[in-house]
Amino acid sequence: MNRDREEYYLQLAADNPQMLCSEAPPEILEACAAEAEPTAFMEEFLTAGHVQWLLQRYRRRLPQEHINNNILRLWLRACRLHTSRLTGAPDPDWEQPFFSVEGMEGM
Repeated sequence: MNRDREEYYLQLAADNPQMLCSEAPPEILEACAAEAEPTAFMEEFLTAGHVQWLLQRYRRRLPQEHINNNILRLWLRACRLHTSRLTGAPDPDWEQPFFSVEGMEGM
């Protein structure tokens, strides 16, 4: 993905923290699933959306350690969502906010 496209997605994440999993861009889901761990860009993207989601929901930001843990959870879910799209299998999180970790294991 080129830097212009990355900038577009970073702005999309910051502007749309309530985006549902079913609305997540397929290119983002594919990028998550293409690597064995989150890339620097995916960390930026997920952080941008998650921090904005936290600010809207709770009016505060969590310590960076918590955000880092949440980014891993969000990345794993994005990988699973990509698999669901490829297989056509329903996913229980389709109607959940993409940048939210509420209700996820470990929270």
